Amino acid sequence: MEQERVARDNLKRRFTQTQSDVSYTILMLVPELSEQVLREMDLDAITQELQRARITQSSLSASVASSVELVEATDSRSESGTSYSGSASTQSWIETGQPGGSREMILGESVAPVHLSDSLMTTTSTDSSSNVSIQGSAVDSTSGSESPRPTKAELWNELKMLTFTRTLTTVYTTTLLALLTTVQLTLLARGRYVRSVVQLERQQRHQQALEEGDFAAGFGWEENDEDAEDEEEVASAKYLTMTWWILHVGWKDVGERVGGVVSLKTKLAPSDLHRLVHDVRRRVEHEVTFEGTERKVEFHTTLLPQTPETTQHVLTQGGYASALPPRPAPQNDAFARLLAETREIVASPDFACVFEACLDRATEVLLSSVENAVFASATDAVAPGEEVRIRLAGLLPGLARWSHLALNGLPNELVDNILDVRQVAALSAIIFGRFEERFQ
Repeated sequence: MEQERVARDNLKRRFTQTQSDVSYTILMLVPELSEQVLREMDLDAITQELQRARITQSSLSASVASSVELVEATDSRSESGTSYSGSASTQSWIETGQPGGSREMILGESVAPVHLSDSLMTTTSTDSSSNVSIQGSAVDSTSGSESPRPTKAELWNELKMLTFTRTLTTVYTTTLLALLTTVQLTLLARGRYVRSVVQLERQQRHQQALEEGDFAAGFGWEENDEDAEDEEEVASAKYLTMTWWILHVGWKDVGERVGGVVSLKTKLAPSDLHRLVHDVRRRVEHEVTFEGTERKVEFHTTLLPQTPETTQHVLTQGGYASALPPRPAPQNDAFARLLAETREIVASPDFACVFEACLDRATEVLLSSVENAVFASATDAVAPGEEVRIRLAGLLPGLARWSHLALNGLPNELVDNILDVRQVAALSAIIFGRFEERFQ
């Protein structure tokens, strides 16, 4: 009974230590994910380009205004017939470029598009000096590069799409990274526990042999155990290297899935934001088959490399270079066994259940944080009973700030909440308890 109690305490202590190791390891890996995501989805670069576009537009408006004054002054000195023609064409140009004419609503802002090429065509009837002045300013503003710069509308659209894509990519990849790390460290902890039990049993058996005078059976086992332990350590290190895949390749797949389904409105209320996020989740996590039915999307290709070539590539990135062509590892290889069992776990219904529960919690953290940071400050300006609505332009900074904190914050609220989901510990316990059928 005493031995059984000690064994249970040892098992419980190892399991608890594993959960602590998981949390620490995830926090060590998230900065690498953060570097990848923030560099590839660079919102600051788009914001700066948008600011330059705004400055350029202001300068262009001032140039257009001065050109209009020059045309009006020229028309006033011309003959009456020519003056009439020039005034009419100039008026047409002013109406297309000034407030009150055609304009485009972008994120709650009014942007009056100025098309210099069209306006130049309407003023060809003016004298040559006026045309030279206007055409010169147009050439300065439009030439300078073979490919035209994106317009302000295009930049705004890219900014809003990329902000939502980065935010939801952060939710998915952080959740997947947390679950993959949980599975990996639990498998390794289980292996160490089983080896310690086996080693203890061997020690007792050989000690008993020595006491009984069987010296041949009492020696030589230590060296074999050390060789096996070295092999297991190498396999464990190679196995943990597989995390490189999601940090550098897999997360991009998630980002493409998310970016392909985001659809935005000009103004959003908290309920609109909830519907938007959950609609994106449904479309990301489900796919329509050829038969027209809907099925769950599996993320195993996001978590792990699926071919010998990609597996070898990951090992090479981790410093395990090999001149040999990639080939399937033998089934008795420790690394191959770990990788095969991980793929089996990731494809299991248990993992799918835990993944969905963790995504629910991560989504709650996102929506709660954004509501408190953005919508709460606008509550006073809304009549009682009405729902707060925020212009999309006002919502983007809050989303961008949240994704940045979720990837770089310490303590990390998102990671802590994901690991606090009850199903995560349950999955870890299931994995830890499967040693009986695998180690006999």
